[in-house]
Amino acid sequence: MVRVYQMTDSVFLAGLVLSFMSFASIAASFCISPVLSNLGFKKVLVGANLLRAVFTILMAISVSHHEQDFIWITLLFVFCFSFAGAFFQPARFALLPIIVPKEQYVKANGVVSLSNQLFLTAGWGLGGLLTYAVPFELVVGAAICLFVLSGASLNVLHINEKTTDGTAEKASARSIWKDVMIIPIVRNITLMDMIEALAGSVWSSAILLAFTVAVLHETEMWWGIFNASYFIGAIVGSVIAIRFSAFFEQNMGYAIIFCSLVMSALTLLFSFSPIPFLCALACAAMGPFYQVRDICQETMLQEVIPEQKRIGIMAAKNAILTPWSGVTYSIMGLVADAAGAKTAFIAAAALYIMTFFIALAQPLLLHYKQESQA
Repeated sequence: MVRVYQMTDSVFLAGLVLSFMSFASIAASFCISPVLSNLGFKKVLVGANLLRAVFTILMAISVSHHEQDFIWITLLFVFCFSFAGAFFQPARFALLPIIVPKEQYVKANGVVSLSNQLFLTAGWGLGGLLTYAVPFELVVGAAICLFVLSGASLNVLHINEKTTDGTAEKASARSIWKDVMIIPIVRNITLMDMIEALAGSVWSSAILLAFTVAVLHETEMWWGIFNASYFIGAIVGSVIAIRFSAFFEQNMGYAIIFCSLVMSALTLLFSFSPIPFLCALACAAMGPFYQVRDICQETMLQEVIPEQKRIGIMAAKNAILTPWSGVTYSIMGLVADAAGAKTAFIAAAALYIMTFFIALAQPLLLHYKQESQA
């Protein structure tokens, strides 16, 4: 996006990068199930990574030409890159229950979440440093190598293809989208995710920086501390989910609503605290509850969605949330501009408490236990 802006000096054209990524996610949701049913998990996962490596090369070449005519070629490659990437998460979501026993879903999701947080933390830290200190071509080369390494690692994964027969059952797009709406837990978690995405957008760099400078009257150093505190808390949350997986398996519904309540309280504490250190503690405390809630929600979805529909439903859910996530930043940005960053955080706390009441009003979600689906 930065390169597109540098090429065009146009905020609109730079914003089209996110739009094309969203369009790609929606388009992919209509063909993920048949592609997986024909090719299988391993080929799709490996192929998605290798294709992303190829399109990364093509994007790097296209942005190296500073002529504005190349912008549309760049956006085409962005679309293709995002289209290939859209296959990855639904396939991983559906694959985990196949290779992991049901009683270990929470622990396995916790391990995946922990590894994601560790690499995300390293990526944010090293990515910013490398972008500043290393030529653009070397950064792109490193990204390409990581995509290839990921594909090679997945290629050695042993998957008994017989156990996946029927997992990616062909279904019409209409039936998949209908399932998202009629399966109560899927519908409610999707709604909660949409509300939480809007609430979570206040933690974006721009709004958090505005809060740090305008409300706390502190420097960018504390802005960095707040970000680091959350990542540390998220890593701790994944470890907690792994360590106490047996407890969460039997109390997933209660864990989800409790985490929503605590996240609302911590966001409110953050918005009203005049002391940066307390704000940093609130950020660190948010991490564990956010991760535990996400892990429990993902595990619950893996259990309640019929095996042959996991891929299609997750792809449809992502097709809803991906463009919506882009919109949420604009909404909260407007709130922060109009009423101040502090008001935006108070609004986020209200949204978190809204998800608490939604979960509280749903007996199937509230009293959910792994045993009931065994």
